[in-house]
Parts: sequence; C-alpha cells; structure tokens
Amino acid sequence: MTNPTEPNPEPAEQVPAQESKPETSNGAEALMRESIWDIFYPRNIDSDKQAVLVASFPMIIYFWPTMFTFLSCAILQGTMNVSPSMLGWWASASLLFNLLVIVTDLNQKKFMIALLSLLVGGLLLYISSEKELSFVGDVGLWISSLEMSYSTHVYSLIGGFLFLFMGLGALQPRMNYWRFEPNEFTHYLQPWGRDQSVPRQGSTVTREIPDVLELLLTFGGGTLLVRRENQVVARIEHVPFLGRRMKAIERMLGVTRVRTMD
Repeated sequence: MTNPTEPNPEPAEQVPAQESKPETSNGAEALMRESIWDIFYPRNIDSDKQAVLVASFPMIIYFWPTMFTFLSCAILQGTMNVSPSMLGWWASASLLFNLLVIVTDLNQKKFMIALLSLLVGGLLLYISSEKELSFVGDVGLWISSLEMSYSTHVYSLIGGFLFLFMGLGALQPRMNYWRFEPNEFTHYLQPWGRDQSVPRQGSTVTREIPDVLELLLTFGGGTLLVRRENQVVARIEHVPFLGRRMKAIERMLGVTRVRTMD
C-alpha cells in the first residue's frame, strides 16, 4: 500500500536585500566624515556627521561689499561710459557702511532706531526740498553738489588689497578651529594639534547675535559660546553661516543639549 504524495511546498517569497550601512569596529553605524572645507561653508547639514567644525574669522570678512564695489567700479569706469561721480558715491557709501559695521554694535533695538533715524533724515531732506527750508535745504544742496570720484587705479588698488587681505584672513580659520564631537568639544591649533578639550557632559552651546549688520554680512553669522558650570569656556566670534552650523550641532547633540539665544 502506497502513501499519497504530499503537494510540493510553495517557494518562499523573496525579500529584497536591504543595503547595509557601514559599521564601525564596535558594530555602530559609521557617521559621515566631516570635510575641512566645512569651516568656510557647512554642507550636508541634514546628514549625520562625526563632528561639526566651527572657526572664528577675522573682521576683514565684513569688507566683502567694499571689495566687490571697488573692483566693479574699476571695471565699469575702465570699460563703460558711466558717471565717475555716481561710481564715487557707490564706492564711498560701501566703505562708510563697512566702517560703521566695525565701529558700532547694533542689536535689534539699536538697529531699528538707526533705521528709523535714517528714514526720518531722508524724509526731512525731501520735505525741505519741496518747502524750500533754508537750513535743511542748504545741507541737502551741499551734499548733492559734492563730486565724489576716484581714478581707476585707486579702485583697482583698494579692491585688490581687500581681496589679498581676505585671502590671508581665510588662512586663519584653517589653522585655528573647533571640532564639535558628540562626546567633547576640541580646539585645534595647527600645526600643533589639540589645544583644548571641553567634555560635552555638563556643557551647553549658545548662539549670540551682538550686531544685526554682522548677522546680515555673514549670512546668519554671530558668536558661539560654550558654557560649562555657568562659566564661558570658549567664545568663538565672527562665525559665518552660524545658523546652518547650529542646525548641524543640534542634529548631532540633540535639541535638548543646545540652546539658541538671539
């Protein structure tokens, strides 16, 4: 007597293999290695990185509007039929603006007061020209009569020197920077290497904006403070793109470990 044959089992469903992320020696997922170029501009802020680089830049970085204005004026005056007085006013205004950034610290309140004062001054000049007021009208006529002009050589010389100084200033953050890691914050001073280390445990990272004009010129920059036991252990000033860097630090450390203060 023969046993009936059992039906052949159905083939198991094929599950597509998932790509496995690289792991470290202890089995943890490997994080993306940060680039040294992140000192100048933080890239891939939504990616998990091993560290976030932050460096203090020299104040020459605030003079990029003057540099571009003077170099542009040199090109326009040498190649196109543009009013020399108008180019001179552009160049002078950009230089005065940058000097204002250096000598003043305008927080949000002071910035609004300065902006309103500028608007009121312009309105008074306009009303004086319409009503023919003597004192204010004379001031406006005197300003409008000024002939601001520079030679092409002056434009090229000042713009070229600012370009050179900015290039030299860009070397400083490459040699002197902070590396924010999940467990510690380390200061590097090249070529000697590690200069200072602050444990993450008990430390907080704070962003400050001492000047609205500096914030605008550095595209969301500011000052980064590291506090430990209510004491400032590191103050990193003139950091460009600090808003983007804070997002990267928050992603690495967790929002509960980072406080943002405007």
